[in-house]
Amino acid sequence: MADVNTRKQKSRSKKAALGIKRIEVQLSEKERERLDELCKVRAGVGEPYTADEFISLLIHRNWEQLQSQLAELGSCKKCGSKLPSGCEGLFKGDSACWHTKNANMLHL
Repeated sequence: MADVNTRKQKSRSKKAALGIKRIEVQLSEKERERLDELCKVRAGVGEPYTADEFISLLIHRNWEQLQSQLAELGSCKKCGSKLPSGCEGLFKGDSACWHTKNANMLHL
């Protein structure tokens, strides 16, 4: 029993050192079924991803996609400010303001 406790403590210490934090997510039955299917199919012929692995990969890939999108934004034609913040929506509604028509391109 002491061996199990020692392993658990080492595992907790390692996760703490890496800054790993447990996050709870509530999923409906249908969402959980979809997650399970995604874990299987996206892993290819190997072992299915765990839910933790899959969600972590989604975060990494979405981060890369966002960085690419942000690099392409440039500045607003209305206020000249760097996007995506720009004027913070001050000129939203003006046809030249990026927030009027294009801000939703960053939404999921």
